[in-house]
Amino acid sequence: MIPDSIMHLLETGCSVMVGTRNASLMPECTRAWGIQVAPDRHAVTIFLSEIFAGETINNLRANGMIAVTCTRPTDHITCQLKGRVTAITPMAQTARDHCRQWHHDFMAELKAVGVPPELPEAWIVEPTVAVEFGVSEVFDQTPGPGAGRKIGQ
Repeated sequence: MIPDSIMHLLETGCSVMVGTRNASLMPECTRAWGIQVAPDRHAVTIFLSEIFAGETINNLRANGMIAVTCTRPTDHITCQLKGRVTAITPMAQTARDHCRQWHHDFMAELKAVGVPPELPEAWIVEPTVAVEFGVSEVFDQTPGPGAGRKIGQ
């Protein structure tokens, strides 16, 4: 489902933004603090801070619809993954280790584009929950003539 080119993006310190909506179709957006692709590439787990993402988590529990946009700050390579949530669980210790590595890589990306390191280092990222979703659509959102193009299937 998720092609090699997108896997390469998701395995770097990319920015991960999560879009949801409530029953009144009011959009909500928050930052995820890590992303992990299942071995079969048909499911993805993101990690949300309960402190910042309460409304997003409520939306996901209510309707399960999710759109995740990932961008690498140093070159603006971007994709969007859409799907439906299959599980929301407390984060396991192995996932915490993964998120710490993701945070380190994301910080390096931000530093490379001139963001002072003390700014993102101060962001509170725990406690977190793991949100697993089945990927139903993948889009190329890199700025340029191919932006918005559906990938694969």
